[in-house]
Amino acid sequence: SRRWQLGAALFGLAALLLYYLSLPVPLKIADVFRFFVLAAAVHLWVAFAPFMRRAGGEKAFWQYNRVLFLRFALAALYSSVLYVGLTLAISTMDALLELDFDLENVLLKLWIWIALVYNTWFFVAGIPKDVLELERERDYPTGLRIFTQYVLIPLVVVYMAILYVYLVKIIIEWNLPKGWVGYPVIGLSITGVLALLLVYPIRERAENAWIVTYSKFFYCALFPLIGLLAVAIVTRIADYGITERRYLVVIASAWLFGIALYYSIKGSRNIKLIPVSLCLVSLLSAIGPWGAVAVSWRNQTARLRDLLVSNEVMTDGRLESSAKVIDFEAEKKISNIVKYLSDTHGLDRLRDWYADARMLPDDLDHELAMREMGLEYRQAWEDVASFSVDVEPPNPMAVRGYEHSYRLFEHFEDGPVSFDVALDTTTRLALEGTTLYLSHVARPADRLSAELGPMIRDLQERGEEADASDATLFAESALFRMLVYLAAASGSIEGDSIRLDHLNAIVLVNVK
Repeated sequence: SRRWQLGAALFGLAALLLYYLSLPVPLKIADVFRFFVLAAAVHLWVAFAPFMRRAGGEKAFWQYNRVLFLRFALAALYSSVLYVGLTLAISTMDALLELDFDLENVLLKLWIWIALVYNTWFFVAGIPKDVLELERERDYPTGLRIFTQYVLIPLVVVYMAILYVYLVKIIIEWNLPKGWVGYPVIGLSITGVLALLLVYPIRERAENAWIVTYSKFFYCALFPLIGLLAVAIVTRIADYGITERRYLVVIASAWLFGIALYYSIKGSRNIKLIPVSLCLVSLLSAIGPWGAVAVSWRNQTARLRDLLVSNEVMTDGRLESSAKVIDFEAEKKISNIVKYLSDTHGLDRLRDWYADARMLPDDLDHELAMREMGLEYRQAWEDVASFSVDVEPPNPMAVRGYEHSYRLFEHFEDGPVSFDVALDTTTRLALEGTTLYLSHVARPADRLSAELGPMIRDLQERGEEADASDATLFAESALFRMLVYLAAASGSIEGDSIRLDHLNAIVLVNVK
């Protein structure tokens, strides 16, 4: 009745309004992710909504979804042609008439109106008004059969062959599968299921007996690929934890396994099961404490807390801003998790971890969050830890008791970290790695060494609290006395070794 139609429309509008008002500002990736999963669930619900209270009707169900599928494709085609045509018309008008308006803004608004208004109205205008009448429909488009039989199914077979070759390869080499293998496996599975749904009405025709055989082969052939997918995603989760995308891959794997098992064993012809089950899975993945967003947040924050505690960054459940030096790989893992949480969920719920949360700004980002932990943010592409120390040397500088003052200012790019200079006719100053050497031409074995590495690590740990006294190094032997004032140094740290890229220091030398 009209009353029910109006009531349903108002309910839908109210639900959309309430959902919009519940969205945070600004939006995070998790909010966008949840929106698309909910949108997928609603679209899947549309596929079986008219048949929820009616038993049977397999033919009507297929014809109804066939109309939706073709109408969707037709709406996309009409909308694209309309947008391109109007874009060319507006661009031509702008060029010929020299109108003063923001062309990019106009084209963006045009796309919004066509994609959200025209495309939607065109689509819903083609929805059948009486779905029960479709039960008597016997029409099957020849073009759809040709597309499915000679394009879609051959592509499924080709991709399945490629994935089986890859499966054999990793078994022979005994390697773990690559993480991104999940996308082709899921894409192949969905395309294969779609192909079977498209040829559903003609499966019983004598000339199409191959469809039943292909259906059994397809579902049985999915099991090894689902196993490959499971190994790949479990490996990624073990290394990097759960994220929304990995959560969906796990859920998709479980759904594919259930569907393949059901149709392989039972041989059921109930095609309603596919959209109904997928709709429920999508809806449950989008909401609740068991949903993708909530599970991913809990998993990643737990991993972050464990890393902070094990590396003694968090003590007594609190984070201090004092500078800390930890293993580079651990610092990189912490950086990756903080960056993910910042982009996807926001860091507001981590404020209680900090000892003085009141000092944190409202727009807390990943780099500031790392600094307030006393750590340096590491990019995902960084292979080794970099460092940079900068200390102001004493000014004026006392030079009494020393004969030579040498300003050491060196850059080391791809070559070795070394140099060798003469201070006078008998005394040489050299650098090898992070060690300074003073030597006498006649007595090279009695050289004096000064190791800069420990001082550089100490300066890096002290950060802005370091002063000239922390950057001073004294060494003495029977032949020499040396005083080093380090002004600046930068480079990379890998394990226990330091590689210098830049060194700026003042070296005072006395020959006894």
